[in-house]
Amino acid sequence: MKTSLPLAYLGVIIATFFWGTNFNAGAYIVAHQPPITASIERFSLATLTLLLFFGLRGQLRFSTLKNNWPAYLGLGVLGFTVFNLCTFFGLQSTTPVNGALILATTPLWTLVFSAIWENEKLNGARIAGLLAGFIGVVLVITQGRIQTLLRLEVRPGDGIILLGSLAWALNMVGTRRLVHHATAIETTSYSMLFGTLALIPLGFVFENPLPSLTTASLGVHAAVVYLALGGSVLAYLLWFKGLEKIGSVRTAIFFNLAPVFTMLVATFSGATPNVWQLTGAAWVILGVLLASGALTRLALQRSTG
Repeated sequence: MKTSLPLAYLGVIIATFFWGTNFNAGAYIVAHQPPITASIERFSLATLTLLLFFGLRGQLRFSTLKNNWPAYLGLGVLGFTVFNLCTFFGLQSTTPVNGALILATTPLWTLVFSAIWENEKLNGARIAGLLAGFIGVVLVITQGRIQTLLRLEVRPGDGIILLGSLAWALNMVGTRRLVHHATAIETTSYSMLFGTLALIPLGFVFENPLPSLTTASLGVHAAVVYLALGGSVLAYLLWFKGLEKIGSVRTAIFFNLAPVFTMLVATFSGATPNVWQLTGAAWVILGVLLASGALTRLALQRSTG
């Protein structure tokens, strides 16, 4: 069944909610479990869930995997292995709100890669929206002190998460460009499979996953399950569905909402955002409204009403 445009947008927003709260849950997890081990647990559970559920329903075609496996390998490493490791390692030396806001630069990189790779056409509103979101991120990173950025006085975690943003942007553009005749379910499942397979040897080389998994508390495992089912299975399915329906650049714009959800959860948890995080979030929201065309449509409605 085809997804309507409003449902595609709603699905993308729900996906960003899960990804925004991933930073809150992820900060808790990496305080009690090594990053690669946490990634292996998360994506092993998510991958098994996808393969079993949709495989038994006959929605995963082997022919799709056979025809697209090089693309799925590259996209899986970028969108799952690199992106997830950057998130977990980055959270070891930055805050969840900062991490989510830095990740909001993803639409900017997606636009750059799309303009180069897909000849994506730009307009004034979209460029203004992307710049507004970028200004918001800069305010958060520098805490209002631009000389911090000019002198490259950035936390290591901020830089690591920025690398994750680049990886995710390449994944989104590459999905539309390289994957052919595949459903969102197939793309999510097979990309995640390759990403998980890449994580496992890294875990045994750099960490000792088995003792960490057996000694972790129930709370840590519960947080990982939330990341696996909500932030991986459901979020990625909704995201790739939106990618199919509304395109990589328009979909990426909504990534800017993730830090807003992160901030809300942090506030409810007692970590009150500072003035620069709030100001940055306001610029991010403005960027979403501009780049998605919402403000333009509202202005047209008022002028014709």
